[in-house]
This record gives sequence, structure tokens and C-alpha cells, in this order.
Amino acid sequence: MDDLHELLQCHGLSIAAIAVQIRREVVQRLDRGPPLRTVIGIADRMPKIGRRFYETGPASGIARVARYLEDQVTAGVLSIEDCELAAAQFLDSCQSMTFKPLLFNATGRPSDARIEHVVATAVRTFLAGYRR
Repeated sequence: MDDLHELLQCHGLSIAAIAVQIRREVVQRLDRGPPLRTVIGIADRMPKIGRRFYETGPASGIARVARYLEDQVTAGVLSIEDCELAAAQFLDSCQSMTFKPLLFNATGRPSDARIEHVVATAVRTFLAGYRR
């Protein structure tokens, strides 16, 4: 495993684990559902709240990963036309089968093995598409 693969794997695991942990803790403390669902529910009526939540959460993470990807493109390691889109796709794929089912109460907490499998697949898919 090279440095890029290892870094993406570690970051993906962190993102997936944090999302799952936050969801579990929130459900334990609140009867009315997680803050994300609350924000989504009021975003139409209060768009500034939705925008602020997105900008300080998901958009901030996407921007950080995109900057790293841009550095890798400059170094000739990756070939990506739109680093922001690639970052969002990578982060989403790390959570798509772990956090999102929890968001809708479709499943219980995924096992660590499941999280690792989802993230490993996301990393392999990402590198297959973008590595030079």
C-alpha cells in the first residue's frame, strides 16, 4: 500500500467512523432526531441555517480534500479535472453505505468490518479512476 492509498484509507475511515459515532451519540441524547434531519427540515423556511450548516460541515471537508487532491494532481500522481467534485464523490462513497442508512433509521450501526470494507472499496474505486 503506498502513501496516497494509505492516506485516503485513513481519511475515509475517519469520516465514516465520525459520521456513525455522531449519529449514535445524537440518537442516545435526543428523542426528536439528529440535528442533520432538523436542519434539512427547516432549510426551506430558513435557508441561511441550511447554508451555514453545509458550509461549515460538508463543504469545508470537501474543500480540504480537494486542496490535497490538487496537490496530488500538480505532483503528477493523480489525473483529475474537477478536484472539488472528486473530493465530494470520494467522501460520499465512504459514507454511502454506512452513515446514510443510519440517517434514515434503515439499519443499525454498521460493524467496524463493514465500515472498513466500504471505505476500502471507495479508495480502490477512486484510485482506479484517478491515478496516473
